[in-house]
Amino acid sequence: MRLQLLLETTTEVCSVAIARDGAIVAEVTSPEVQQHASHLTLFIEQVLGEAGVTAPELTEILISDGPGSYTSLRVGAATAKGLCVALPDLSLSAVPTLEAVARAVAAPGDADKLFATINSRRGEVFGQVFSAADCAPLTEVMNVRLGDPRWRGHLLGGGGLGKMLVCGPGQHRVREALDDDNAFSFGPPNALAARFLLGPAPRRQGVAAYEPFYLNQPFVTRSKKKSLL
Repeated sequence: MRLQLLLETTTEVCSVAIARDGAIVAEVTSPEVQQHASHLTLFIEQVLGEAGVTAPELTEILISDGPGSYTSLRVGAATAKGLCVALPDLSLSAVPTLEAVARAVAAPGDADKLFATINSRRGEVFGQVFSAADCAPLTEVMNVRLGDPRWRGHLLGGGGLGKMLVCGPGQHRVREALDDDNAFSFGPPNALAARFLLGPAPRRQGVAAYEPFYLNQPFVTRSKKKSLL
């Protein structure tokens, strides 16, 4: 029996699930935002209890790899690595977050491409374009600056957009940046959930060396207070 613990900490919402042989048997998603550090271990205990399993019975952790919030990704990675150290038989695998979003699209309609998005810094989204037919990636992961009037042309290196379905929690920013462009449509998922991690093929990771895919470095502001030195 394969028992997987799924950790989604890429965005401001924390989601945890247990899958048994590829089927979700317990899942919890926080109704509050930016509560990963205080909620994650509690959610893990909750889904273990609901699934009727103990931590030593787990065989694998699937973690959402990013890109996303630097702080929340670090919380997820630290928690996963700590569990793997405590439970040496537990393996660690990472799932590309934007691919998980794209594969969670249930009905692409007449779209031939999927634009999976997650909020980045203000006025920006992390994005990647996939084929709507088989979710094959058509671009690398990008940090899309929506304030740049040429951002649409950059998506496919100047190639034709075709009909593109925008999905993921960054889609509201994309919608706001568009001016009645009929190449784009919008649809679910609008938010991330741990269950989406079952979509892509996982990539096995070394526990000690694993680092999430941040893409952007953390944004650090200097204190306006005078230094005591």
